[in-house]
Amino acid sequence: MKIIVRGQKIKIPSELKSYVIEKVKKYEPLVQEPAKCEVVFEDENGLKGGIDKVVKITLSLPGLKNPIFICERSSDFMGSVDLAQERLEHQILKYKEQVKIGSRFPNKYWLEKELNTEEE
Repeated sequence: MKIIVRGQKIKIPSELKSYVIEKVKKYEPLVQEPAKCEVVFEDENGLKGGIDKVVKITLSLPGLKNPIFICERSSDFMGSVDLAQERLEHQILKYKEQVKIGSRFPNKYWLEKELNTEEE
């Protein structure tokens, strides 16, 4: 998986960059190649402070028409990364189930529906 980490109007410290790469790398076995993950850091209010540290994660996977996009905000970048990572995990597992089943309405439901109509 190709991971791109960049900041929008801010400079990203190397510790934060390595923290993000470590968090996103653990999902590498779950996704098919070629996958591309772009992480963008943004500080909306600048020096004013507040809940303005935004992390945007865009994950492009093969077989998906639209990429997975996650945007989280908190008072610091580490917290935003953690929140985004939890949502990313949920979305990747949802993608894996969809790939495994093959559609949004799998055959097991059709079989159950047929069995119920035969009984009646």
